[in-house]
Amino acid sequence: MTHTDAQVTTCQYIGTELGYTRLQPTCSSPSLAGRSYCAEHIHLVYQKGTARARRKKDERRASAIWDLESAFNEAVEELINEGFDLT
Repeated sequence: MTHTDAQVTTCQYIGTELGYTRLQPTCSSPSLAGRSYCAEHIHLVYQKGTARARRKKDERRASAIWDLESAFNEAVEELINEGFDLT
């Protein structure tokens, strides 16, 4: 059996208890089918506002800004081609 074939059967939540120093799961509840976390912890791990969600939001925002910048640059170029003096 390869690493990717292994099925997780217990919650892999690492937790935030004081004094916790090892990167091993602190919860031993059964995990949800097809998931790595139990019903209690899955919402904590995948909650809105996590680093992954913020990164995706930042990527969408950056894409929108690049689109606006591109449209602005095209408009400036068109004005210059029509003889408008921007200086």
